[in-house]
This record gives sequence, structure tokens and C-alpha cells, in this order.
Amino acid sequence: MRFQRIIEQVYFRPWYITPAAHFAIHRILSSHLDRKAGENDDLSISDLFVSRPAAMMTDQKLAIIHAKGPLGKGLSKMEKTCGATDYADLRAEISGAIAQGARGILLQVDSPGGTVLGTREVAAQIAASPVPVVVYTEDIMASAAYYISAGASRIIASPSSMVGSIGVYIPWMDYADQLKAMGLKPDPIINTGGDLKALGFSGTLSRTERDYLQDEVDRDFGLFRAHVLQFRGVPESAMRGQVLSGEAALEAGLVDELGDFSVAYADLLHRAGGPIASPEPAPTS
Repeated sequence: MRFQRIIEQVYFRPWYITPAAHFAIHRILSSHLDRKAGENDDLSISDLFVSRPAAMMTDQKLAIIHAKGPLGKGLSKMEKTCGATDYADLRAEISGAIAQGARGILLQVDSPGGTVLGTREVAAQIAASPVPVVVYTEDIMASAAYYISAGASRIIASPSSMVGSIGVYIPWMDYADQLKAMGLKPDPIINTGGDLKALGFSGTLSRTERDYLQDEVDRDFGLFRAHVLQFRGVPESAMRGQVLSGEAALEAGLVDELGDFSVAYADLLHRAGGPIASPEPAPTS
């Protein structure tokens, strides 16, 4: 069932992700589909990505947490080992850091986005954090990765980073011709009034089915857009689904500052109240 779940997730569920990243996932999946039956048991949508670093706490009581690779909900151990970030793990690390007395959180982002499922909950958690959250990217912070970052205290990006891709899509694959070539003619029997029960079963979409999925995509985008505008003065021209360079993202209001990791760390340290003073040496007798 693991293999069927991944096919459904990749092709028939909405994503907050860049098209290029989704195409990479598609190519991975296609290569596995070309293998013989029984060779797909270890299939992962995240085979391209390196392992995600563990969360850590610095001497200044600042937590460093990573959102890396594809983001998703209910990911397998294999997917997480290959570098994907499970939303449940991200939420647990944020909550755990706060419970351990973190004075602030530095979220390092290197992600093209991910599934819609789980995104809103992490975004809300970061926006409502009782300690400052500074987001930093030197690579890519797109789609779902930007969604969860928008409500942070501050967003800092390197000049050459890629930021944005505010949008959502369902990567529908029309396979009607493939079914026809196989001599198959879908003819599902559905209950009266259940015109969406066999959605996509024929390999193509009816007008009714397409309209339904369009409504779903527009609803998900509306939530994304509203969250961004709640915290950032981003113009509509920057929310067409495109990715912007760090400098262009700064001009459009997607990020607050350009800089490197040291700039982001220093900003968070200032927001957290400054350095922790070293203990006074014990008096000598």
C-alpha cells in the first residue's frame, strides 16, 4: 500500500511546491515505475535529498531548527532519512525548544515546498510563537516553506537565494491515452448523485471534476495568500507563483533583510535579549 499511497500523493493531491522540485520527484517516481514488480518496496519521494540536520541549542539558549527538502505530513523513516522534513517533527522540535527554555528560534530553511496537508498548522505555530523566530535561507524557501515562514519575527535571505512561489497546484496527469493503448475502457458504476466519486478514474477529467479541483486549488491558495498578507506587505504581482531572487524578494517585501547566517543569528540574539552574561568568577580568599 506504500507504493499506491505515494502515487496518489505525487499526482492527485494539492502541493505547495515549485514545479521544478515536483518534476524531480516525478522523475524519481517514474524511474521506480519502470522497474519490475516487487522492486518498489523501498520507494521514496525524497531520494534526491541529503539527511536533515538535527535540532540543536546554542550556549546562548537559541534553538537552531532545520526545514529542509520536501515538507510533508506522515512521512516514512526512509523519506526523512533522505532529507525530507515531516511537519510533525518540525512542530515537536519547536515545542521542545520552547519547553527547554529557548530564548529564540532560528529556522534554517532549504526547501522547495511540499504537501498542503500539515502546512497551516506549522505556519500558525510559528506565527504564535512566544519567543522570537528568525528565518534564514541561503538556498531556497519556496511555496510551503515560505508559507510556514511568513509569520516569523523576521526573514533574512542571502542575495542569491530563491524565495516565493506563492501558489498551489494539483499535478494532474492525464493517462486516458495510456489506458486506451492497454485496451482498457474505464466504466465505473457510481451511486446516483455521486458525480465526483470516481474523480479521475477514466484517466481524464470531466468539466465538473475539473471545476471541483479548481475550487480546491483556489481555496488552498486563498488561505496561503491570506496568511502572507496578515504578516507581510507583499504585492499581488509577487504572488503569481513565481520564485524571486533574494534581492527581488526584498524589494517585493517577501523578506526583511539580505545577509548570511551570522546576520540572522545576531538578529535573533538581539531579539532574545542579547548575550547571556558569563558567571562571575568566585571570589578568592
